[in-house]
Amino acid sequence: MQVGALFGRYRLDRQLSVDASGEVWAAFDTVTHRHVAVRALPAEATEDDAYRERFERDADIAARVRHPNVIPVQDFGQIADRLFVATPLTHGTILQTMLRSSGAMDVSFAVGVVEQLASALEAVHVAGLRDQYVTSANVLVQDDGSVYLTEVGLPTNLGAASGVYGLTTVLYECLTGTYFPSSSRNELQRRPSAVNPAVPVGMDVVIARGTAAELARRYRSAGELAAAARAAAPAPAPQHVADVAPATSRVDRNRRGLIAGLAVAAIIAVTVVGGVILGSGPSSPDVSGPAPSSAAATARSGTSPTAGAPSSSEQPQPPPQAEIQPEDPPVRQEAAQPTPTPQPAPQVPPAPAPAPAPAPAPPPAASAPGVLPCYPGYEHTPPPDGPCLPPGSPPAQAPAPAPAPAPAPAPEVLPCYPGYVHTPPPDGPCWAP
Repeated sequence: MQVGALFGRYRLDRQLSVDASGEVWAAFDTVTHRHVAVRALPAEATEDDAYRERFERDADIAARVRHPNVIPVQDFGQIADRLFVATPLTHGTILQTMLRSSGAMDVSFAVGVVEQLASALEAVHVAGLRDQYVTSANVLVQDDGSVYLTEVGLPTNLGAASGVYGLTTVLYECLTGTYFPSSSRNELQRRPSAVNPAVPVGMDVVIARGTAAELARRYRSAGELAAAARAAAPAPAPQHVADVAPATSRVDRNRRGLIAGLAVAAIIAVTVVGGVILGSGPSSPDVSGPAPSSAAATARSGTSPTAGAPSSSEQPQPPPQAEIQPEDPPVRQEAAQPTPTPQPAPQVPPAPAPAPAPAPAPPPAASAPGVLPCYPGYEHTPPPDGPCLPPGSPPAQAPAPAPAPAPAPAPEVLPCYPGYVHTPPPDGPCWAP
């Protein structure tokens, strides 16, 4: 196999990896016109009939698995003397390569990787592939944190790496950046917290149970292992936002205080201006409050240049606070009364001249006894008790008399039986004579 050569219907573009399980090539499917990854097994695999039968069975099951964390099988079979599996070409980094170059992962990120792999393994096991292996070499990680299980359905001799045990060793590698010790002689090195101090001690218990020699002591499923790892991981640190809230509260309080002060000042200004304008009119303004001082009286006079303007040696005093009576509901604005400064006596404006009273309306003309008088401008037509009409109107015609009612018909009187007469006649009851 070489670059540019055709492997069946696949054109080989570049070699991705070589290991004991064969070669992996990035290829182009000349039938579907899609880029794929082709895994070609060693030629010796075709010589083992039992292995070839298992390969075909597992590849057929893997082709039916649909899971977001499993790279599906698109094609499989044998070309010349090589068994192969074709899958979609997915970009990412092999987990093993990432750990060797970058070292241990953050604990929370490592647990997230294991959770995605556990979900993929559960789906594969449900499909019927109970011996699916998992190592850091067949896990693909993308930049956004998505994790994919590769080489699903590919038979291997890595029996120890299958199921819960294999997933536990992947968790150990993510936490420490090193391989899991295959020998149990060095128990200290099997504790991830001893290799990486950032790992919580609770992870030591998770690793010990997931790699226990006795199957009965291990976790019963990959999902149970992932749940235990999540429980042992430290909780995310809370965000430090406490220092921002008080500052914001102080700003809000200052802003509210400023707005309230401006509102009070505006009310005082409106009150004083209203007093000046209304105090100079002929009527009393609708303002109630304490007895006005000399300064307040001066402010209300308004029109006197001598009493209203302070001298150059005097400082203007703040106007006294009045109580405004709005329509609904009344609100009283309280303010401290300043000490009044002696002011010249105010000039009292002259009282307004009273307006002349309107002439009384002429009394209605006399009418006949028992007849109500007409309104002004109307007269009885014809006098003295005719209807009230404007002068010169023709007299109203008297209504025609109502016709006399017709006499009621006499009731019908039935004759008495022979030997009886009406008593008294003519319509009395029938009695014997």
